[in-house]
Amino acid sequence: MQELIDKYPNKTAYIFELDNTIFPEKDYDLQVYYLFGQFMEFTLPGIHEGKRILDYLVKKHDAMSRAELIDATIEYFAIPPELKENFERLFKIARLPLKLLMFKQALEFMQTLVTDRKQIFIVTKGNPEEQLNKIRQIEWNGLEAYLKVYFVEESEPKDIESTMAKLFFENDLPAQSTVMVGHLPFKLPQIDFIPVSDLVKL
Repeated sequence: MQELIDKYPNKTAYIFELDNTIFPEKDYDLQVYYLFGQFMEFTLPGIHEGKRILDYLVKKHDAMSRAELIDATIEYFAIPPELKENFERLFKIARLPLKLLMFKQALEFMQTLVTDRKQIFIVTKGNPEEQLNKIRQIEWNGLEAYLKVYFVEESEPKDIESTMAKLFFENDLPAQSTVMVGHLPFKLPQIDFIPVSDLVKL
């Protein structure tokens, strides 16, 4: 981990994406699926479909978008349409049975950054309520005290460029002193980018 940091000797801050960079997003979705299956069994007594609903959601997870998956599940199991909102809402408020675990390499890298007195930020896209719910349920191993989070959807306009500009301004941080670590390709002037594949070996 130290070798990777040493490649950027003049960098003072590291900016991380959240999903599939710090932790596997699928771990969150699968627990939400489980909770929805349990919710259906309690909501419609006698349905006994919790396990089948979970299996269906897991099987279809990578084949379609979330909106498509929710609609397909409602139709396949003949779930009353008014319960669709409950399913959608669950992604924002779910209290997970298990803590979300960080990628081991991401944890070790961030711990090394703290030791080296680097600033750490998270910039995340998506619904802020859902993203915050994820953040609250990650097992940070004490790193939470060193993090500052920015939600793209709360910037104006709602894009990565304006969010980064806000981050730099509020923290008196030159763009050229930062490194972005992320899952998706990222290009902004003066900001170095580390693909998470260089850090997390799956």
